[in-house]
Amino acid sequence: MVTATALSLVAVAPALADDPPGFEGNVPGLPSPSTPEVTPGAGAGSVQVTVSQTGTTAGGTTFTPPTTVRTVAPICWYSRGQTGYEYYEYWKPGGPARNAGTLDAYAAQGLLHPNYEAYATDTTGYWYEPRCQYDASTDTYLAYRGTHPPVFVPAGEPTPAQDATVDPEVLAQIASDSMDLPEGTIRWNPSLQGSGATVVNTDTWVWVEGAATSVSVTASIPSGLSATVNAVLSGMELSAPGSDGTTCADTGTPWSAGATSTSCALTFYRSTANQSVKAGQSLPTATLTATATWTASWVSSVDPNPTALPAQSLATTAEVPVAEIQSIVTRG
Repeated sequence: MVTATALSLVAVAPALADDPPGFEGNVPGLPSPSTPEVTPGAGAGSVQVTVSQTGTTAGGTTFTPPTTVRTVAPICWYSRGQTGYEYYEYWKPGGPARNAGTLDAYAAQGLLHPNYEAYATDTTGYWYEPRCQYDASTDTYLAYRGTHPPVFVPAGEPTPAQDATVDPEVLAQIASDSMDLPEGTIRWNPSLQGSGATVVNTDTWVWVEGAATSVSVTASIPSGLSATVNAVLSGMELSAPGSDGTTCADTGTPWSAGATSTSCALTFYRSTANQSVKAGQSLPTATLTATATWTASWVSSVDPNPTALPAQSLATTAEVPVAEIQSIVTRG
């Protein structure tokens, strides 16, 4: 499995009284938030993310791990605000908000909730307002507000659908973090009967049986927004004590009788006969490591242009006995 760096927590603080509606206040004494947290069970206000995956192996087999569900804090969402009475009392001419220069200017721009005077005496219904994370841009907030204006909901009536939004880049990271790749099993030839040993100074064919070679992972939310990470195996490095190692273009060519060439081989220059026997082994061995490099990019449902991701690697190992065949010379 490829595991990427975990995302860190975003704390959603209550809006301060002197903040314009729509932005979560930067509370003195609290650290600035970072990337939204992704956890199997986030709290209220989270967005459900469905992650699906499919891929192929070197042998052409398709693998499809089970679909998983995660949750993430949204960038913007509908939040319950004040009652009709509270909102009116706060924003009415001569009210507390008008005594603050910034908020009075905000009201003067015509940005107050539409027809808020009509709910001036309503103490049981609430305004539902678009809100965004601390670090959301003004453009992000205004775009969300444009399609999710403040709505007054009288007591007993349904609240507006959350229709929360998530940054496509966050979905891409969820998809990348969720990537689950079969490691495969290292095979080699020569592999002497009984011991499985290869031979000194002989090209040893190496291939990784069942290794993944391509994968596509999609993370999506109920609104239809999605991000897909597409990754392909772009090369493999072999390393082992007693050899020079090598770089291969793929996961190697399985050996078969009559085969004449391979895309991946290395040569051992000394046997393992004098090495100690490792735990779990019956013979002295050299540890052969195959490290696959993956090249990846992501696209989203709102931007089909691929964005490159940092290369990732996946390593698997095998214990290989290395034998030295002695030549016997006889005289006639």
